[in-house]
Amino acid sequence: FKFVFPAFSLVDLGKRLLDAAKNGDVEEVKNLISNGAPFTTDWLGISPLHFAAMNGHLSSCEALLRAGISRDARTKVDRTPLHLAAQEGHADIVELLLRNGADLSAKDMLRMTALHWAAERGHTPVVQMLMRFGADAHLQNKFEMTPLDIAECKRHD
Repeated sequence: FKFVFPAFSLVDLGKRLLDAAKNGDVEEVKNLISNGAPFTTDWLGISPLHFAAMNGHLSSCEALLRAGISRDARTKVDRTPLHLAAQEGHADIVELLLRNGADLSAKDMLRMTALHWAAERGHTPVVQMLMRFGADAHLQNKFEMTPLDIAECKRHD
């Protein structure tokens, strides 16, 4: 008698990988990857790396990058994992993505870069890190605002 694991479709494995990345369950992420889970996205184009990056799950991000997931995958509004990590203030993940070659000047649908989003949310350590890696503080978004313009507008003093 041989015990057989229940057969999961690739779609099921992909959905489980999205959930594991979202929840920061790095052991499940590694298990699913080793069992052939595809790098799928949800209906908004959000990949497992997007979920792990926005939710601050460094170990899951590392596992996904090691497995070869696209570091610059785009959502339906052209956001990359770097945009989301910067927006949420996850400096450790921003650094990981940049050290793995993420596109520092990637622009989303509003022509916002990761630096725009970090400035918009007031995440000073992330802004400083992006600048150290060479982010262009003079790029304008769709509304002709630079990250500095955004930071000045958001000041509450």
